[in-house]
Amino acid sequence: MARNFYLFPVGSHGDVHPFLGLACELDRRGHRVTIVTSGLFQDLVERCGIAFGEISDRAADRELLDDPDLWRGGRALGVLMRRLIGPLMRQHVEWIRRENLGSRDVLVAPAHALGVRLAQEAWGLPLVSIHLQPAALWSAHRSPRLSRWSLTGDRVPRRLKEWQFRCGFWLMVDRLLRASWNALRRELGLKSNRIVADSLYSPHANCAMFPAWFGPPQPDWPQPLTHCGFPLWDERTVTPLPSELDEFLQVGERPIVFTPGTGHTHARAFWRAAIDACSRLQRRGILLTRFGEQVPKPLPPEIRHFDFCPFSLLLPRVAAIVHHGGIGTLSQAVAAGVPQLIMPMAFDQPDNAVRVQALRVGDFLWPSALNGGRLAAKLARLLRDSDVAASCRSYQSRLVGESGIDNACQVLEQVAGVAAPT
Repeated sequence: MARNFYLFPVGSHGDVHPFLGLACELDRRGHRVTIVTSGLFQDLVERCGIAFGEISDRAADRELLDDPDLWRGGRALGVLMRRLIGPLMRQHVEWIRRENLGSRDVLVAPAHALGVRLAQEAWGLPLVSIHLQPAALWSAHRSPRLSRWSLTGDRVPRRLKEWQFRCGFWLMVDRLLRASWNALRRELGLKSNRIVADSLYSPHANCAMFPAWFGPPQPDWPQPLTHCGFPLWDERTVTPLPSELDEFLQVGERPIVFTPGTGHTHARAFWRAAIDACSRLQRRGILLTRFGEQVPKPLPPEIRHFDFCPFSLLLPRVAAIVHHGGIGTLSQAVAAGVPQLIMPMAFDQPDNAVRVQALRVGDFLWPSALNGGRLAAKLARLLRDSDVAASCRSYQSRLVGESGIDNACQVLEQVAGVAAPT
C-alpha cells in the first residue's frame, strides 16, 4: 500500500545525499515521495525523479556558506542556529500547514529540523527522526567529542558531562532559539517551554544511520531507536565519473584525495597544505571542491582539481583521503577500505575523527596544526602502517551486504503502517 513520505534534509550535499537515497528507495517501493529543502538542490532532486518542495531562500543559503565563522569551531554552531535552524522553524511549519498534511503522511527529518518536530506535536503527524552521526545522540555515558576541549571519556564523572551538556545546549540552542520556538508554539496552540534534548527526537521512531560498531548504543539514547547502518548514496546513478578524472586514475601511482567538504568556501589554507604535502611525498593528488576559485593556480601537473565525483566510483582507486570529517565522506572511505586523515573543524567532525582514530582506520589533525609538513608526515605514517591497512580491510568487509537505506526504509514503512514491525 503506497504512502506519502515528506523528507526534510537540512544542510549541505553531505546532509542531503542520505535523504535522497531514502527517497529513491521509497520511490522504488512504490511510495509517493517529496524532498523539501533548499532550492540549491532542486536540480539534483529532480534528476533523481523525486518531487521537490522548495524551502528557504537560495541567496541566504549561499550567504551562509560564505560566512567564515561557519568553519570556526567555537562560533560555527551559533552561526548555524541564528542563520539556518532558527529561520527554518517557521518555514517548515508553514510549508506543512500549507500542504495540509495528515495522519497518512509520514514526516522524515533530522533532529535539528525543529519546525518539523513542532508540526508533529501540534497536528499529531507521524515522524521519523534521522540521526546521521553518533554526535546527534547525546549521552552522559559515552559523550560525543563536540570540540577539541570537550570533557569526555570514562574518567570524566557522569555528572560533570551532564552539566557540560546542559550548559552547552542552553548557550548554543535554547538561548538563541527559545523566543522564536515559543512564538511558534503559541501560534500552534502548544504551551511554551524550553528547548530540551527530548525536543530533538521523534516519539515514534528514530533511525541511527551508522553501524553499532561505529556508534555503540547508549542507555540514555532516545527510544524507540534502530541502528540502520551507513546510508551509502552518492549520486553515482545520476552523476558519472568525469572522463578526465578516469584517465588520470588509469596512469601512475594511486593518488591522494583532498576535500574540505562540499560547502566549504574558505579553504585556501587547506589547499596550500594539500599541494605542499603532495610535493613532499612525491605523490599525485586530486582536489575536490565546487568552489574552484579558492584553489591555487596553476596546479602542478601531478595534481588535478575536479568539482565533484561520486566517492563510490573514486575512492576504491585511490591511496588515501584527507577530509573534514563529515560522516558521509567518512563512511564512503570505510566502504572503500582506504585510510583517512581528518581535519575536524566543527559540529560532529571532532567526534567522528576520534572514532576513526579509535577504529584504526585513520587519524586526525586539528586545523590549528595544519601545514604541508605535518600533513605529509601524518599521511606517510598512515600509508605505511600495516595495522591501519588491516583495519581498513576489516571494517570494509563489515559493510558488504549491509544497506542502511534498506533498513531505514523498513522503519519508515512500519511507521506508515505498511509493514509489520521487525
